[in-house]
Amino acid sequence: MFLVWELNSKRFVLVEDVLYLFIHTWGRSITSLLVLVVSALVYTGSYCEDAEHHFIRYQLLRTSLPHYVSSKILACFFSTFLVLFCGTLFFILHQVQYLPPALEGGNTVENFQAFTCFPELLCNHPLIFMILQTALYGLLCGSMSVLTLALSTFIKSSYGVFVIPFLLHHFFYHLFSGLAINYPIFHMFKIYDAAASYTKSPMFFLSYAVFITLLFILTAYGIMYKKLKGEFQ
Repeated sequence: MFLVWELNSKRFVLVEDVLYLFIHTWGRSITSLLVLVVSALVYTGSYCEDAEHHFIRYQLLRTSLPHYVSSKILACFFSTFLVLFCGTLFFILHQVQYLPPALEGGNTVENFQAFTCFPELLCNHPLIFMILQTALYGLLCGSMSVLTLALSTFIKSSYGVFVIPFLLHHFFYHLFSGLAINYPIFHMFKIYDAAASYTKSPMFFLSYAVFITLLFILTAYGIMYKKLKGEFQ
């Protein structure tokens, strides 16, 4: 994950601070798409591996189906979250060794201060702002990973499953592209983007992001449970 950020950040030559590099590496490169795939490598193929080794039926003899599905979903979400969060945090701390977190009176703060729902945090504590944004990116990747895990029950291919994050990305983009023009709250990435948020209320922004994340988790649980129940029970 660190290499995804580090390599994509090399395209920006005139960098004034870490905040500039952080925001533009995500928004002006394929980083936002790559992190979905790289973070999915951790656990989303676990069901396919269980199916290929005929392990699921034996596992269900020792535990209930709801417990098996919920443990898979939670392990997938938190492992993905930690991979994204730790890798991105390492990138930020690495860049802080060479650049200031945010240049006082710099263009980055001035350009994004009007769009974020955390203007004081952006201006006075840019490092905390970036850590908060990293956690939000972790929620995004975790949500997409659990959906990928749930949909992998229909594929049962350890390699084919990693195509799903790409498909989910384009599916949500095209599904809500029309609405997102006038209603950014439906934009998949705006939901988790504190730098250019659709609301000025931090509480509403964070609550909605958590709500959407829980909705994705419950949806993934429902899909996976229904599929396995029909197959093994």
